[in-house]
Amino acid sequence: MPTYPNDRRQSPRLDAHLQARLEFSVLMREAGTSESGVQHLRACAGHTLNVSKHGPALVLHAQNIDEQYVDGSLSIELDLPNGLSLEIHATPVRYEKLDKGYLIGAQISDMKDRDRELYEQYLHEIAGE
Repeated sequence: MPTYPNDRRQSPRLDAHLQARLEFSVLMREAGTSESGVQHLRACAGHTLNVSKHGPALVLHAQNIDEQYVDGSLSIELDLPNGLSLEIHATPVRYEKLDKGYLIGAQISDMKDRDRELYEQYLHEIAGE
């Protein structure tokens, strides 16, 4: 049972501050399409707050993002400390407006096998396993 009754996390969060903090860029797709049928994309940068097997908590460094982008799908390019990058397709499950951007809890929806292997290896490393 989670420490807090309202905690809905599916897997333990690993603190991603200091040496585990990862930089990323994200391509956000707005939830709906415009009247002309066009779906807009928005690129942003940020860092992880924490990470888990099911997805990262992200801090986006952007103040002027419409909430329609936060509700859409995310394509996250995560830069690992070893110099490799991996791509995560994720769905926001929670977001909160911050003074300098957004905190987004994302659930992984798709990853290539190679990227999944790199991500899980990284989780084991920072967990000390």
